[in-house]
Amino acid sequence: MGMTGNLLQISVERLERIKSGEENLMDIIFTEDREVDLLDIDKAWHAIHFILNGSAWEGELPLVNTILGGMEIGEDIGFGPVRYLTNEEVRCVALGLSNLSDKELKNRFDPDKMNELEIYPALDWNNQGDPEYVFTYLEQVINYYLDASRKNNAMLLYMT
Repeated sequence: MGMTGNLLQISVERLERIKSGEENLMDIIFTEDREVDLLDIDKAWHAIHFILNGSAWEGELPLVNTILGGMEIGEDIGFGPVRYLTNEEVRCVALGLSNLSDKELKNRFDPDKMNELEIYPALDWNNQGDPEYVFTYLEQVINYYLDASRKNNAMLLYMT
């Protein structure tokens, strides 16, 4: 099964209710409600982080926030706690992502460096199918952040 990345847009008001304890974070994360605006990025999360930041775990604002950033909230749900980005942080990530060209992003895909840094989940990033897999999810992430920014939404980030 493995570790999958998840992005979940929520309203600023809902984030405040979660932070104040008025709304249960686990009920939101583990809902069966198909109306929830969840983006599951499968196992591409680590490669996306690498492409945006050139590093396995570090990076600079705002792009470091895209996948692995945010403020921790709640308990560990299996692969660490849920993290959140405020609507302003979402807006900054969206702006940062929109400033990157497709060519620049594609040039950042470095299989040798990704193998060296042990970027999850691939054992060998030189596999021909991997770039398409990663860039399909990266495009979804970019569009998701742009949508969240237009809606003035906050974001929950977590691994399952």
